[in-house]
Amino acid sequence: MKLIQESVYGIKLTKYLGILKKGEIANAKDISREVGVSVKFALKILRILRKNKIIESYRGITGGYELKKEEVSVYEIIKALQGDLYIANDFKDKEKELEDEIEKELKKIQEDVINNLKQLKIKKNL
Repeated sequence: MKLIQESVYGIKLTKYLGILKKGEIANAKDISREVGVSVKFALKILRILRKNKIIESYRGITGGYELKKEEVSVYEIIKALQGDLYIANDFKDKEKELEDEIEKELKKIQEDVINNLKQLKIKKNL
């Protein structure tokens, strides 16, 4: 299980949008500067987050972005940017029983990680 760069910055971008005051929006240039990425990279992430209904975008000279919901889980952000999380399992053992036991434990760890990420929330400043 590994977070790709888009997910890490997606979390940072979303967190930044969460601290904005009610009714305030931020443009891509300001967002990219705040989290330390290029505008092009920020726009790529913002498009994906908008497509997945995590953020809202507004066009025009005074346009920008804001969180769409009052809160969003870190898991939702990661899933939008890189798909479902899973623990890679290339473990193969001659003894099927041992292999099944290890796979069962890895699956439990995976479920625990996903549940913890679902509990981590970024909240909209109201």
